[in-house]
Amino acid sequence: MGARRPVAMGLLFGFMVALWRNYLDAREIRHRIAATTAADLGAGGGSGFDRGFGTDDRVPNADPTPAVTEASFASSDRTHPKELRNRQTAPKPKSSTKSSRIASAVTLPAVRAVRLSYPDPFAKPLRPGCEPKPPDPSLPGPRRLDWIADPLATADADWPVNCGGHETLCDVLSKTAIDREVLAAVADSHAPGVYEFVDGIKRLGVENFMIIALDDALHRRLTDTGVASYRVVNDARGSHKISAQKFRIIQEFVERGCSVLLTDTDVAWMRNPFPFLYRDADVESMSDGWDNSSAHGFLDRVDDPSMGPDGRKRARAFRVAALNSGMWYVSATEASRRLMAIMAHRMATEDKLWDQAGYNLELWFASRDAHGTAGATVRVMDPLCFVNSKVMFRFIRHNQPALGKENHQPVAMHANYHTDKAHKMKLVYQYYINGAGIDVLNCDVGCGPDLKTTHELESKVQHSINDGIVGSKKWTDAAEGMWAARPDGPPGSKRPSEDPSHCAPPTPWNGAVPGVDRASTLHVVKRGGDGGECGAGVVDDDDDEFAAAVAAVCTALGNLGDPNAPNLILVTVGDDANEEAAFEALLRDGVTRLGLKGRVLVATTSSRASSAALAAGVKSVALVASNDGARLSRPSKTRPSSTALKWLAARLVLSRGWPTLLLDPRTALIRDPSGYFSRDSDVEAASDGWDDVTAYGYDHVVDDPEMDWSRFCHGGRVLTSDPGFAFVMPTEESAKLAGLVFGRVVAEGIARISPERVRSDLTGAAGRAADADFEHLAFNEALFLPSHGAYVSPGVTRRTLNYMCFANSKHVFRFLRKDRRFKDRAEHAPVAVRLSYHPNEPNRLDDVYAYYLKGTSGALNGWGDGVGRVKGGGAGSKACAQSGSLRPGQGADDARNSELASRLATNPNWSWGGVTPFVFEPGGALSTPWGPGEWGFVQAPDGPGEVIAKFVGTPHVLSFETAGEGAGAVRNGMFVSERCTDGDMIVGRIYAELTDEDGKKLASARGG
Repeated sequence: MGARRPVAMGLLFGFMVALWRNYLDAREIRHRIAATTAADLGAGGGSGFDRGFGTDDRVPNADPTPAVTEASFASSDRTHPKELRNRQTAPKPKSSTKSSRIASAVTLPAVRAVRLSYPDPFAKPLRPGCEPKPPDPSLPGPRRLDWIADPLATADADWPVNCGGHETLCDVLSKTAIDREVLAAVADSHAPGVYEFVDGIKRLGVENFMIIALDDALHRRLTDTGVASYRVVNDARGSHKISAQKFRIIQEFVERGCSVLLTDTDVAWMRNPFPFLYRDADVESMSDGWDNSSAHGFLDRVDDPSMGPDGRKRARAFRVAALNSGMWYVSATEASRRLMAIMAHRMATEDKLWDQAGYNLELWFASRDAHGTAGATVRVMDPLCFVNSKVMFRFIRHNQPALGKENHQPVAMHANYHTDKAHKMKLVYQYYINGAGIDVLNCDVGCGPDLKTTHELESKVQHSINDGIVGSKKWTDAAEGMWAARPDGPPGSKRPSEDPSHCAPPTPWNGAVPGVDRASTLHVVKRGGDGGECGAGVVDDDDDEFAAAVAAVCTALGNLGDPNAPNLILVTVGDDANEEAAFEALLRDGVTRLGLKGRVLVATTSSRASSAALAAGVKSVALVASNDGARLSRPSKTRPSSTALKWLAARLVLSRGWPTLLLDPRTALIRDPSGYFSRDSDVEAASDGWDDVTAYGYDHVVDDPEMDWSRFCHGGRVLTSDPGFAFVMPTEESAKLAGLVFGRVVAEGIARISPERVRSDLTGAAGRAADADFEHLAFNEALFLPSHGAYVSPGVTRRTLNYMCFANSKHVFRFLRKDRRFKDRAEHAPVAVRLSYHPNEPNRLDDVYAYYLKGTSGALNGWGDGVGRVKGGGAGSKACAQSGSLRPGQGADDARNSELASRLATNPNWSWGGVTPFVFEPGGALSTPWGPGEWGFVQAPDGPGEVIAKFVGTPHVLSFETAGEGAGAVRNGMFVSERCTDGDMIVGRIYAELTDEDGKKLASARGG
């Protein structure tokens, strides 16, 4: 930039300074609350305590029924709350004004290229220490927290709040809490080691510690020893039942405005935890993860070869190990209150729900249909400081002296991975507290140094992890969700798909859980006004690389045909022939037909697209010419980036207060989507998934045999969201997300043309595919990855749109058109279909319109699942034609087939669509769970033949390819099967040796 851009540099410098100031404010205010004034915070816009956008004027729902009978206090002074030495006793004046959560349009800080590197505490060289890290200055800062008792609006003398019917708890908190937070454990007198646990906390001198006692024996013992106790009337028995009660109890604390660091009693505490918390999220939790990816999450490719080269690796899955409900900090916020209310409801109504699994499903996954999540933001505690016992005994113990106690002392260890919990806690205390050497931590079971990554642990079960997922079809939740707005289900009319309630947004939890509507706590930017970037006087000159694009978008926004529209539709079009053709179909069959021209804004680098939009009557068109658009992915010689233009435009319109549908032109709009959004989340996005499992997520288990009793680690797995169909509310957090994705796209464009990364294969179509793939990655990382270390998530609240109503092209072409029930247009019609898995085949859109709008029967059936049209039976039609005369073992001894025949002889055991076993027997016999069959080769005119597998009376053509990558790649290690009758595709791969269970399956299939 240099001296030519002093204004931009000034904005960037100011943004970095403000971000650092916000970080310091958020770190200090909770332990210096009365010594900090509103004026001190006024400079920072991203702090959780800055109420420049208004305060909460709602009164949280409070349970009027007292939950306690008595309380005891650690402090002998029952008239004055305990304070830190640096805390003033004079209460702050209580704010007398309340303002709306809807803010005026905002001017966001300047955003430039963001070269993001996620922190990895496990990386070598190891960096010991547990002090919170300053935030990455290139990031926009955390979500503003919505406090139940705002530190700047509620004086100390008026805290706790909402005490009606909860006087006993309020009395305990006023005498025990420091800075409105406590360390607490829920226990009864039967909890193993509970008294030793209490003694350990007392030795640390943590004054704001208390026990939530579930029986009189424990309560009396604590009272006698001077430990604060809150007696809760409860008839729960057993560790699971007791653990399940935590949510309702902690809800009571949160509603009084008290944050809680909740701990199980099998946690060994070595240090006072409060100086090591970040306090920038609703929930700050320890992880069950054992390395960087498992603890902080990662995006994992899902490979479906049946979708062809354009779509086989379109989808990613967000993967993460479980957050541990035995050590987590719950901020006293509206989102935390919602989380506790939802979990209390689920634990009371779902008998088979494990409390930790439910807690994780609510935090990691988005709202969907009537299932409304709390929208709580998440920070993962440093896994080397708030430690699980797998990390302690398999990583820290083996990384000496770097992580020896002389250099690094964890805050706490949860003995969750080992059965001898009390013994492991004793060893940890001996090493860190009592001066023993590192050898005291020696152990045998679950203690080895060879920690494996998730990919390594799952390398031999890809038939289940990948292949079993890509063909899954469980439509229970989505099918119900289509009619969730109509509790009685679909109407009895002949065309239920035409009923107004079909696909309409439902009420969260169907009203069964009061007070969990997230819409009221969205940080919405007011539409119009004089603020926002478009009103910031950006000049179209060379002083700013993006000034021309900004000016074009702002001008187009001013020309919008319907300034009173409920939302804006932002369509971005690049200079790609397929994209331009799809856009013209969208204009003709979607925008014009539905009367949406007045609410569409087109941002494009294509003159053809610009002309088409204007000709169709769209007034709001931003054409960024080639020489201007090139600046969006510098230097100027690069191809104009429509992807960068999209996110720059999104940031601009959001900052002006416009709810915006980000719409890829490769979309068929069957209905006007505007009325089908819940508008209770920052982002509502279509899924890359195609059924309940993939789109909505599930509790996934990773098997680590080394851990013996605790070998099965639970966690979350869900497919990614589609940046090509996302409804975004105009909130502070959405604008942050748009700016972050924009900055990363720009940085990637710069890096891709750097001398060390220049690749001739990333031009033209390949370059556009790489752009789309990186946008997909950046968007989903911003959505899914939690805050950890210096990385601060934008903190958007999320909703996954019903995948049957907002369908992707894999769902439609591989599954929906073949389904007996839902292929009927009268039974179901999507609101929109995104061509996300077939981006280079815009003609599919014509047939989608023909099928759903014109009633052209069979219009969808001319296409293959993957690439291209079906011609005479599919890609394997010639082999299929010869399958009738197949002899078992045919061609296996032909020299041209020797390589593959050898593979099948060496590795006869395979999987079929995730199901095992599938055995290629010698001599051409085939053994499957569905009965016996036969296999052989159909010879090609030249080169190796193709394998035909016949079972259940149906032939399949098997195309073999390499499985895996790099050193672990196996030539001919997997196949894609195409069924001759209908072209349906299945993935299979080499499987391990047959087990006794496999033998039983085959015997049963043979009738033996």
